[in-house]
Parts: sequence; structure tokens; C-alpha cells
Amino acid sequence: MSTTLIDPKTLGFWARCVRDAQHLSQEALAANASVDIRTVQRFEAGKTVNITSRRALAKALGYDNPDVFDDPKFAEEVLKFFDGLKAIQQKNLDDQHPDSVRVKAQALASGTEAMRFADVVNAMSFVIDDGLSDAAKEVAAGFCDYVQELMDLDDFPMSGRLGIAKDLDDLLQDLREKGAHAYFATRDRKLRGPDWGDKPSWDVTIGFLVVVPTDRQLTELYIPRKSKFA
Repeated sequence: MSTTLIDPKTLGFWARCVRDAQHLSQEALAANASVDIRTVQRFEAGKTVNITSRRALAKALGYDNPDVFDDPKFAEEVLKFFDGLKAIQQKNLDDQHPDSVRVKAQALASGTEAMRFADVVNAMSFVIDDGLSDAAKEVAAGFCDYVQELMDLDDFPMSGRLGIAKDLDDLLQDLREKGAHAYFATRDRKLRGPDWGDKPSWDVTIGFLVVVPTDRQLTELYIPRKSKFA
């Protein structure tokens, strides 16, 4: 039989939420549980505390079962709560972008990866975050222009590809040194012109490059639901 256990960081965050809901300070919880305040701090930070302290904290937080934190049913209920909270937050975010769709974003780790991106896309859009320094924006613009130019190049020898990959690696490193990081995403579309008649749709892959400060981590991008091409 499988069991579902909650990870320490999530458990610590949950305990802090319960404590806050009861208007208890860390000092008050420590006193109620007869433990040192550092034990409370460690527990809420997702650090290891001994079983005696875990049971005392569970009782002090109002749970009748002192071993509730190790109960798979408790873990399932907590995880369901956080999943529901994430779903609400995601819906609110989606509602703020009614004309956009979400696509998975990935960090651009190397020049070779940037070349593969340029190889597969038929059109590209890029965004440079306003929060970047002027120096970072300049490097980001040069990087995006370079990748865009690669889309128009025909096949070229391996030696040339190695040189381009090295140039892109250098630009990515320069971005990191200036406090920026690049992310990319793609979206496959079927496009039709208004006067195409019986002609088949045009299958295209649209690429998106985004350069943001390194303290922002992106997992998804909001991109326009409809794309226009000249």
C-alpha cells in the first residue's frame, strides 16, 4: 500500500499558516509546546526536528492526534488545499490575460540550444524586461537579433556552427554577468490567409524569447492568442 507524505518545507509552511490563523507568535507557540523558539523556527523553515518536538508542536497547534504530521490522510488534505489554492491563483492570472495563452517556458542554457531554437522556428518574437539595466538590455538586444538572423541562414558547415554557438555562449554568459537570463518557448500554429480558398493551411512554429532579471524564474509565458504576419 502506498502512502502520501508531505515534504518538510510544505509542512513547515502549513504550520506557519495555522499559527498565523490562530494569531500566535513563534514565541507563543514555543511556550505552548514547551520547546525552544529555535525549534519552531527550524520546523517552519522545513528543517529537521525530533519526533518529540513534532508531536508537541502538533498538539500546540490544536491537533488532537500528536502524530498527525505523519498521517498520509493529513498529507493528502494539505496537498489538496495547496493544489486548490494554486488553481485559484492560476485562474486569476489567466483572467488577467484574456487574449493570451500559456505556453511552457524553458531557460536557455547554451548557444547550441539557441541555435536549435532558431532552426525550428519560422517566426520569432522577443521581449526584454524593462527592469534590466541599460547594459543588460543592450546585450539582450544583440543576442535576440543574432538568433533572429540565424533563422534566415541556409545550411552552413559544422565549423561555422561551432563558431556561432561559441558567440551565443559568450552573449549568454555576458547576460548572466549583467544580472539577466533568457527563456524561450514555442507554439505550433496553422495559419490561413483570407483569400487562400482551397489552399492548405501553413504549418508554422512561432518562437518566443524573453530576457528577464536573474531573480525571476519563468516556467510559463503568456503569448498572444492570435499572431499576425506581414
